[in-house]
Amino acid sequence: MSIGILIFLGVLVIAFAALKVGDVFSPWFLTAAIWFGILFLFLFDDMLDPLGQQFYTSLTIWVPIFCVSSLLTYYALPALPQRTEKATSIDINKGIFNVLFYLSLVMTPFYLYRIMQTIMLFDSADMLYNLRIMAIYGDENFGILNYTYVINMSLLAVGIWHYPKIPLWKLLAIYFICSLSAFAIMEKGMIFFFLAATVFVLYEKKVIKVRSIAIGAVAIVVLFFFINNAREQSELSDEDSATFLDFFAMYILSPSVAYERVSEDLSGQFGSNTFYTVYLFLNRFGGNFELHTKLQDYVWVPIPTNVYTIFQPFFQDFGQKGVAFFAFLYGALSGWVYRLFRNGSAYGKCIYIFIAYVLILQFFQDNLILSTVMALQFFFFVWLMTQDKIHIHAYKE
Repeated sequence: MSIGILIFLGVLVIAFAALKVGDVFSPWFLTAAIWFGILFLFLFDDMLDPLGQQFYTSLTIWVPIFCVSSLLTYYALPALPQRTEKATSIDINKGIFNVLFYLSLVMTPFYLYRIMQTIMLFDSADMLYNLRIMAIYGDENFGILNYTYVINMSLLAVGIWHYPKIPLWKLLAIYFICSLSAFAIMEKGMIFFFLAATVFVLYEKKVIKVRSIAIGAVAIVVLFFFINNAREQSELSDEDSATFLDFFAMYILSPSVAYERVSEDLSGQFGSNTFYTVYLFLNRFGGNFELHTKLQDYVWVPIPTNVYTIFQPFFQDFGQKGVAFFAFLYGALSGWVYRLFRNGSAYGKCIYIFIAYVLILQFFQDNLILSTVMALQFFFFVWLMTQDKIHIHAYKE
């Protein structure tokens, strides 16, 4: 079965490329290419347990439905002619952009300082590990400072598209504060976001080609390997330190194997995994619903992992029918945003960065529905910086 699915995905990738249906960052190409790459790598893996029927069934449901729904949505929506001068940059609301930019320049270092104050109460030798533990289990509320992470993501998405209409120093400052945000919670997600966003925009601006993307992908994996070792070295002895192959298997391949350990939720609470954010808010307003922890249980495959691909929450709550429904939903949303992007919408160009980021990581976990609050905040801040209804004239470039 695996060879048949691999051939099918390979044919899809070749067909999309040969017929020039979108580009390498179109939602259908990304989805087919990501899963083709994962299955291809499994041909050379002898460390992990074999892939199972549950995974293959979900994959054969997800890819066709996603690709068809994204293509239908994209081509059903009207295409607008794109002006040449708008192809490599966007117009933004500079007043709001600068307000958020200078606000973040103050908030981000202060946010890191507040976190470090708490971390230094513990053993400083384990600082990096404690940063991550606090991000996962901590319940500290830093008020408005909690928005620095998503504001920085929004500034980056808007800033790299708007460049070179903003000074280079300002764009570099955004990269710096994004790095501080990532360090504050020892989160690889922010680093991957700004690396993926940079590669995406440079490709769309025709600065780099597909070969550069492949080289960049290898560099990102190697970078994450060193970040992961730095984060965990205080907890591991030299003998236990992960090798590169261990890391590669754990973060790239193990989620697909671990998905076989996922079973349907029999608690009776509707969509308790998929709609975690909804139940979280209901509980804050007096509800009494079951909530899952941020950190999921580990399984051994035979290495330990606690991520289960994008399929996991949908299968747990609704079985394979849930995988089919959310494949359609994801595809339709991705196709719509991709049409906005291709029509030259400044808002569409910026939020498609987030959609592409989610699709690239679909082999790992869901980063949209399970992160609904952050996604909505990102869409809101990007909208503020790309709309023309509110004007702030106090600042001149």
